[in-house]
Amino acid sequence: MATVEQKQWDQTEVYVLENSNFSLSLIPEIGSNAYRLWDRIAERDVVRVPESVARLREKSVHYGFPVLFPPSRVRNATFPFNGRTYELEVNTPDGHHIHGMARNRPWRVVDTHAEGDAASVTTEFRTSDFPELASQYPHDLTVNLRTEINGSTLTQTFSFRNDSTEPAPFGFGLHTWFLLDGQPEAWTLKMPVTDIWELNEKLLATGNRLPLGRYEALNDRLNLQGQDMDMAFRIGDKPSAAVLSKPGYTIRYSGNEPFTQWVVYTMGETKEIICLEPLTWTPDAPNLEAGPELTGMRAVEPGQTLELVVVLEIERG
Repeated sequence: MATVEQKQWDQTEVYVLENSNFSLSLIPEIGSNAYRLWDRIAERDVVRVPESVARLREKSVHYGFPVLFPPSRVRNATFPFNGRTYELEVNTPDGHHIHGMARNRPWRVVDTHAEGDAASVTTEFRTSDFPELASQYPHDLTVNLRTEINGSTLTQTFSFRNDSTEPAPFGFGLHTWFLLDGQPEAWTLKMPVTDIWELNEKLLATGNRLPLGRYEALNDRLNLQGQDMDMAFRIGDKPSAAVLSKPGYTIRYSGNEPFTQWVVYTMGETKEIICLEPLTWTPDAPNLEAGPELTGMRAVEPGQTLELVVVLEIERG
């Protein structure tokens, strides 16, 4: 029987979901991050886990499933949209914005549920609850996140509702830190992609797209030993679905149609981790001249609700 429990970790409220396969820990106060996913059958952590709440506050994008709204870098923390110039918080040493406004702010818990082998917690983030965001993102956007474990599947369902009177520019992603257990040579990655976004030395997309070259292997299986990646890929007309596997263990990670891009990050040469980042837009999308059909740039219209779904499935044996 699945369960949901409210607990304390370092004097901070967390929610622990458990079923036959998983123990998942989520911290609403720091970006509603599912900071731990423990595979009870394989007896391993699936994602990178912070050693303390203080560490997670300090590095909110470095553990678990960070929620990025908007994701990646925005050049000079500014972009034009619909006749307006948006000015985001400058939060990088070189004067850009990275990874959005929701990852380190508190979310509200609005529901918990457990039945059979399924357990869920639903959290909510509303931009209008934070006056400091009004000058950066002058829209009343509500983000609802339902995090559910059911059997060997984790599903994160996001809905974005625009209650303002103007279209809201929109980009979203997750920065998921998969563990390789110190054995990158044992793991392969299959990730159907079409081409590579050229990034400059500041990791901002130039607008140029490059052929896959040796990364064509991602469309079959790329062995992760010796890989050193901080790269942005365009999915094109292929499925938004990655398969990270080693003998006897497979992680399937997929998103629905609005996810059009991947970023893959290994933090230097692969050893302990690989970040698979499903994104709806590419880095610096709102400042690129390439059309939205390539960059993923889009809006949530007034009164519209946009739903995104990300699914993680584990197969063993």
